[in-house]
This record gives sequence, C-alpha cells and structure tokens, in this order.
Amino acid sequence: MKRRDFMRNAGWATMALGAGLMRQATAETARRPNIVWILSEDNSIHYLRHFFPTGAPAPHIEGMAEHGITFTRAFSNAPVCSVARTTLMTGMCAPRVGTQYHRKMALAQLPGDLRMFPAYLREAGYYTANNNKKDYNAEEGDSVWDESSNKASWRKRPTPDTPFFYMESTPLSHESSLHFSKQVMESQATKTDPQSVALAPYHPDTPTFRYTVARYHDRHQAVDELVGKRLAELEADGLLEDTFVFYFGDHGGVLPRSKGYLYESGLHLPLVVRVPEKFKHRIPHAMGARTSGFVSFIDFGPTVLNLAGIQPPAVVDGHPFLGSKAADQYLEKSDEAFAYADRFDEKYDLCRSLRKGKYKYLRNYQAFYPDALRNNYRCNMLAWQEWEKLYGEGKLNATQRAFFEPKPVEALYDVEADPYEVNNLAGSGQD
Repeated sequence: MKRRDFMRNAGWATMALGAGLMRQATAETARRPNIVWILSEDNSIHYLRHFFPTGAPAPHIEGMAEHGITFTRAFSNAPVCSVARTTLMTGMCAPRVGTQYHRKMALAQLPGDLRMFPAYLREAGYYTANNNKKDYNAEEGDSVWDESSNKASWRKRPTPDTPFFYMESTPLSHESSLHFSKQVMESQATKTDPQSVALAPYHPDTPTFRYTVARYHDRHQAVDELVGKRLAELEADGLLEDTFVFYFGDHGGVLPRSKGYLYESGLHLPLVVRVPEKFKHRIPHAMGARTSGFVSFIDFGPTVLNLAGIQPPAVVDGHPFLGSKAADQYLEKSDEAFAYADRFDEKYDLCRSLRKGKYKYLRNYQAFYPDALRNNYRCNMLAWQEWEKLYGEGKLNATQRAFFEPKPVEALYDVEADPYEVNNLAGSGQD
C-alpha cells in the first residue's frame, strides 16, 4: 500500500473513531435516569434499625443503603399527610402558598406559573405514574401524571426507552394500622417481642404501649418486604441499574406525640437513595456512605428535576441535593430544616420549628393549649386512650404528664444529647 493511501485510510479510520466517540458521548448525554419513590406513611427514624438502634430490621432497605446513600438528617416540613405531601410536590413552604391546613376547606391556587414538579418531567418526555395517594391542599393542575391510580406502573410507559418517574405510597405503616381493639390486642400476637422494644420516656411503660410499638415494628417489616418486591421487579425488567430508588417516610409518626407535632418524632424521617450503576459517576459519595447534610421536603422535587437534567423553577424554596456539583456543595453545607404545624382536622394550633445543627427551636404561638388538645382520629388508638386515662388518675411522672399540660412558649432541645426532646433548655441558663 502506498504511503498516501495508508494515510488517507488512517485518516478515515480516525474520523470514524472520532464520530463513534461523539455518538457515544451524545448518547451518554441524552440518557436520562429513571426515578422511583417509595413512601411509607407515618413513620420517623425511630422505628428502623438502620437509623435508630432500637428500631426494626429492614434488610431490603439496608441493602439499598449498601448500594447508595443514607441521609441521617432528612425531614418533612410538616408532620401530617396533606401538608407534607403538598410541600413535597410543590417545593414550597406551605404557609407561603396557603396549603398549611390539614383537611382544607378549599384547595389553594399555586402562584404564578408554578406547577407540581412531575408536570415538568412530563414536559421533558418522562412518563409519570402515581400509585396512588395524592392528598394535596392545592389545585393539582394539568399534566402532572400520565396515570394516578392503584394500577399505575412504570410498565405502562409508551416505549421501553421512555424514562419514567414512579411514585408509590404504602399505607402498611399508616396510623390506622394501630387502631386495633382490645380484643385484637389480647388475641393476636405480634412477631416482634413486646418486651424487646424501647419506649420513649414520655410514654408510660404498660403492656398496651409495648404491644403497640411491637405491632408497629411488624408494620415496618411489611414495608421492607414491599420495597424488596419493587426492587426485584425493576431488576427483572432490566431497569434497576438505570433507576434512582428513593425510600422515605411521608412524615413522622405514629404513636402519641409524633404525627401532628413538631418534635423529631413528627418530622425526622428515614431516607435512603439507591444509586444505579450507570449513574454512579454523578454522585460523589462512596456507595454505602452516610451523609449528615440536612434535606427536607422542599428539596425533593428540585432534586428529581436536577437528576433528570431539568432546571428547577427559580420560585421554589428548595434546592437539589443530588446530581450536580452545585447539589453536592449544597448538601455538604446544609444544616437546617424549617417546619410548621397549624390546624389538623379539628385540632387548632400554631407552631413553628427550626432545626439548626444539633439544636431544635420550637415556638408555640398558642402555648395555653396542651399537646394533647383533642383530635378525634388520633384518639382511636388504645395507647392514646390509656395515656389520657393514666393522666386523669394521677399515675404519670412529670415527663409523661407534660403532654397534657400547657406548652412552653419557647422550647430549645439538644436533639443529639436528648433525642426524645424532654429537656427544654430555653431559659435554663445553659449554653
């Protein structure tokens, strides 16, 4: 072969190789991850061993963590379903947009052109499916979900190449799972030994409370089985390593003094994100890492948009915490979470909280009300009824009585030294 022919052929080969690399780079850029959210209702970190030493084992969630990131400082901005979920879907603090009341009289209108974040995903070509709880306090608007029903699935997307966002809420751990009768308590044994569970110091140590906590541990193990089932389905579909899988609680709960209250038991929730192999390069953390950076519900929607390559709306209150250098920097320095509690059903109150580092500040604007202000739905729980009865009989210690007495106007807790928030440092003279 003549030298010029060799050079010409070599040049074509180099150009072809370059074009191939460009196509590969373009395909890499165009490929977008799938995102799956699995939410368990009404549970704080205190009920899972992965987050709290006395919690229930959850091998599938723990397995997710080995191939992903555990967020040890994740928070709902509200301790009840509709307010928390509206915050989650809008990225907006509820008092800013009029969605802070649980069981609304009317749906609020979102400001300006703001939409619930799955609408932006749909606009960018994602298939969005919700199975199936909504419970919003704002008008949903158009084009949020391709399907929202108890039959919704990523498997209904129009083509195998269509990226998807799938959200599933499970009621297995919902408050109603603890609305059992005395007859049930006496006749149905729990898998978890009631003598093995830990009780919060503000709860009386009685067979009723121990049975209730044990039953709730059983519920969390059922949630873990559901998580395992969904992971297996993604793997069977060949999608697991294309998909970010988030597991988290929709707010805290659910024994008395948790759901509906701005304590850690009402706000501090479990969050694990499984990172797919094909997108590990976008996450700086080693697999199996734990991060103490603070994230809250206002951040979740912006994070999904960021992972999908979509710029979050400038108007939202939240920030992405995964998927870009800016998100990494935000997560590294974030150390605070804001929360709100107003009217829940027929229970009126007005409270705000700020968690900053290891400290939690609580402001009770109607401190003349006790935490135990009547809420009929909450009172369906035998543990609640017993606690109230023991208070009336004068059989509680000072820590256990505080729930039924007027609140302090201000409270400050060191939640690392005092995880159950029973030692109010406000006005104590302590630094």
